[in-house]
Amino acid sequence: MMIIPLLAMAGALVHKTPVPTSAGTFPTDTVTFAGLLVGVVIIIGALMYFPGLALGPIVEHFKMLALATH
Repeated sequence: MMIIPLLAMAGALVHKTPVPTSAGTFPTDTVTFAGLLVGVVIIIGALMYFPGLALGPIVEHFKMLALATH
């Protein structure tokens, strides 16, 4: 069922007319765009793993304290 809206969106994008390049458009074939894209991917990836990396030592400390009390 999800393929129908996706195909409808693709069809709408096919019929869309291209916008001419102006001062407000951001070119996607430059080193700046590639750098921004790579930077965003790295930041999002780091934010996905950061909670686990930050909480791992805290959980290990609590486990160590729990084993020491027994």
